[in-house]
Amino acid sequence: MEALVPDGVIREAIRAGLADASLGSPDQWAAVTEYVDGRGEDPWPGRRARLAEGDVPMTELREWLEADVVTAAPLMRAFTSHDTSIEHAVVLVDDDEQQRLARWLSAHAGHAVDVVSATVIGGGFSRRMWRVTLREAAVERRVIVRIEQGGMFGTDTETEVASMRALHAVGYAVPAVEAVESTGVVLGQPFFVMEEVPGAVRLDDAGLDDIIRSVSELHQVPVTVLDPSGRTPGQVVSDNIEGWRRMYRAHSPELPLVEQGADWLHAHLLPTGPSVIVHGDAGPGNALFHPERGLTTIDWEFAHVGDAAEDWAYLALIRGRRIMDGQSWKARLAAVAGVEYSSEQWRTWLAYNHFRGACVNLSARSVFERGPRRTADQLAIGVAVHLRFLSQLAEITCS
Repeated sequence: MEALVPDGVIREAIRAGLADASLGSPDQWAAVTEYVDGRGEDPWPGRRARLAEGDVPMTELREWLEADVVTAAPLMRAFTSHDTSIEHAVVLVDDDEQQRLARWLSAHAGHAVDVVSATVIGGGFSRRMWRVTLREAAVERRVIVRIEQGGMFGTDTETEVASMRALHAVGYAVPAVEAVESTGVVLGQPFFVMEEVPGAVRLDDAGLDDIIRSVSELHQVPVTVLDPSGRTPGQVVSDNIEGWRRMYRAHSPELPLVEQGADWLHAHLLPTGPSVIVHGDAGPGNALFHPERGLTTIDWEFAHVGDAAEDWAYLALIRGRRIMDGQSWKARLAAVAGVEYSSEQWRTWLAYNHFRGACVNLSARSVFERGPRRTADQLAIGVAVHLRFLSQLAEITCS
């Protein structure tokens, strides 16, 4: 809940987006247009004045939130979500960007590397992703390039690469990182190059069970691989709450319902066991299956040390809900990985994931406002998806 994204910024994005398929589909921009045409005046100047008068009742804060959710509803149609069935348009990477990448790769390798072709991979939010065919010494091969998007979700290349390399070194199945450009001078943002992992998304029973087992295996990797600090599980939980709170404050004025959610979590959220390495976005779509290679987990920008329940609650109650309901996931987790939590543990760790989502999604709005590559998904995530997570957080923490 904050001041609206300026009309001019949104309408400029619509014009650019309709001319560049990599920024969003016509249907997405139609939803954005419906939102900006119908949202009316910004309510937040009046709300800020009301907050300055003193404590505002929780009922009034939630009425503001409900009104904002209704206003932002068209933007939910602009959000592509994690639906693996969506077919994205084939978009070629700009020739100039391809040439800049080729020059850098050649300098990095110490010999000529040609970019034969490069296409945009649709569906990624934290990174721009390209599928690139390279030619070296007359041999062609494919790699994936992951490019930052101005601090989307508060994640960065160096942290993601460090997590991937550390896990790869101990034998966990992640793509191999081949090269890292951390300055941003080549493509405008830091990026890294990794192997293209063979395989496909699977949603059949055996595939889902393999995903569960892979998350369980991740939680068995010693946390010292990423964090040698020796923090207690309670300190890790507290640090993570405050880390997300600091992140949202970097992108927004203080929001009463987010602050209340953080305070509630400090009072109610308890570790469920020893700290583990958390993927942070585990589930269908981030696991690729190959008949010979097996399962490889991708998209490690959220990896950190936390509580195992963070991954399980996110998988069962948020990311996996397109496939089966929460109770079915809970039963499956118990059968496959022996994961069982009390109803209170499920509730508090679901609240934590809603809090995290409400915080990190605000960064998408900042990325959209700053540009220069404004996508429909960025606006949808930074406004409507943020509000959805905040509403679900409030349902638990304000009841």
